[in-house]
Amino acid sequence: MQTITYLATIILSTLIIGGIFGLPTGMIQCPPDKPMVHCIVDPCSTSTCPGDKNATCISNYCGECNALWYKADGTPANCTKSSSCPPGQSKVQCFVDPCEEATCPAYPDAKCISNYCGGCKAEWFTSSGEQVQCGTAS
Repeated sequence: MQTITYLATIILSTLIIGGIFGLPTGMIQCPPDKPMVHCIVDPCSTSTCPGDKNATCISNYCGECNALWYKADGTPANCTKSSSCPPGQSKVQCFVDPCEEATCPAYPDAKCISNYCGGCKAEWFTSSGEQVQCGTAS
């Protein structure tokens, strides 16, 4: 039993040190006041940049697990997105993603996009970007 525990400890240590849990070792130099932290997952795997869909995420492990987003020219990206809702409709928070259990029998290859403007709505689009109504095919 001690041998198994020892081997498990060695394997886990190797994985953490080797960067399997989102830490690319040997590549990061942190300032003295922000020591490197070990993250269970890569910060970029749980982060999005809705304000700039072309931005690139760089994981930063100095002080905490951060996802930093940059434009192609290397400058920081603006990831905040102003409301895309039309005037008079505010963005709502839904208990469930409207697309989670939605289906589109009329257009089985259509892609569902959640719309939170003024309610919790599932909207469907063909591969060419045309919005379709799933109740009937036209």
